[in-house]
Amino acid sequence: MEKVIFKRAALSAAVVAALAAPGMAFAAQDTMGPGYGKSYEAFAEDAKVTGGLFYFQRERDRKQAQDAHYNDKGEYVPAQDGKYHSNLSHATTQAALNFNSGYAWDVVGIDVGGFGAYDLAVDESNGVNEENEFSFWGDKWGSGGDGVPENGFSLSTAALKLKFFDGAVTAKGGFTQLYVPGILGVNWSYQPGTYRGGQIEGNFGGLYLTYAIADEYKAPWFKNTAGFSKSSPYASDPFTDANKIDYIHGLAARYTFENGTAVTGGFGQSEGYMDSYHFKLAHKFDVLGGLSTSYQFYGSDTDNSDYDGLAWQQALTASWNYAQYGFRLEGLWTKAEGDLGNYLPRLTRGYGNSQGANEIWWDSRSDWNHNDEKALFFGVTRTLDDLVGAPGWAVGVSGAYGWDANNGDSSLEGGKEWAANFDVMYTVQDGKLKGTLFKLHYTDYNNEQDDKGSWYYPNMFSSEHDVKFHIIMPFTIL
Repeated sequence: MEKVIFKRAALSAAVVAALAAPGMAFAAQDTMGPGYGKSYEAFAEDAKVTGGLFYFQRERDRKQAQDAHYNDKGEYVPAQDGKYHSNLSHATTQAALNFNSGYAWDVVGIDVGGFGAYDLAVDESNGVNEENEFSFWGDKWGSGGDGVPENGFSLSTAALKLKFFDGAVTAKGGFTQLYVPGILGVNWSYQPGTYRGGQIEGNFGGLYLTYAIADEYKAPWFKNTAGFSKSSPYASDPFTDANKIDYIHGLAARYTFENGTAVTGGFGQSEGYMDSYHFKLAHKFDVLGGLSTSYQFYGSDTDNSDYDGLAWQQALTASWNYAQYGFRLEGLWTKAEGDLGNYLPRLTRGYGNSQGANEIWWDSRSDWNHNDEKALFFGVTRTLDDLVGAPGWAVGVSGAYGWDANNGDSSLEGGKEWAANFDVMYTVQDGKLKGTLFKLHYTDYNNEQDDKGSWYYPNMFSSEHDVKFHIIMPFTIL
């Protein structure tokens, strides 16, 4: 009973109280700063209508490679042919439209947005469920999980927004995107995921503070929000009383010093399941054309055996630019003892049920997050603007290598994986299509335990060849 009371009180503070705030704000126009004399007409005059057209095509082949063996249930598993076979093959379009009002009386406004997705082509001949993050898997998380893609439309944002003290404090509530550094974020396709909840943020000189809470979420490949769970979406009932999570919330503070050094700390919690912690130290050095560096810590502890004690992931990052070149060097070290055997950067267990805000992403297929795994990433990009006839073009190459992976009880040790990536990008420089991005990305991912089969380690599938092609065409109507 106490948990229910706390949930309702906390959610009211972020959302319901926000809905009542406009009346209070209007009465305070004469006392809260010069901006509060603005008219309600700013609601329309400062409004923006934006959107985008998108195209995504993917061809992913996965290796069928393992020796004949008996699994842990004593069942015989025959040998596979060691060749690459189609795992995903589809072409999908999306169209999005968003309305962002101005602030009436410099206090209150609304944001509304949605998108549609349509599969132009899906190859069903491979007998594999075509889970496609750019169309829809179904109505909502936990509603079946058959992975069969659907066409349709989904609301991404429908929120009330507020600001006070000349914009130093902002708040929002409804169906919206929440971001708490290192703790809460959203999944992305071309569109963001959506929480049912609220957030308040404040900027006071170099100090940034925020708090957010939610009771439902949808990834952008689901049409409707659903509650939170400690379970997998493929479980027979992920929302039993034992698995249900009533709410998740998080808070964070960041202070940026005058020399550019920034220190961030955060805490998050999913009711009855997980506590999460975040620390980041970032600094930019005036060398090598501007060397940006960071140390990042993400930690989580569960109330069950998913993690045995505090699981964590630590990262060191460095990026710098020289002439037309950009460089990235990053390293990861993960500890995740327990049943999961790998670190999940979110407050709930099932993929797409919520999302964390881990900043490390290498676009190299693997999550590089197994227990005791160490991993390195290095990438180079080059813009071609200095070459005749090549303005808008850029190319990139990168690679990642992980070693010492093991499962949560260290009964399997020494796992290795690596990937090589190649990118070609073009951005239209002028004309009606100015700003349109074309991007081709290729990953050659290699699991050095292929002979033992996919998921021999808990989050390490077989070797893959993955080709992704994007067209992103943003537009502004108003």
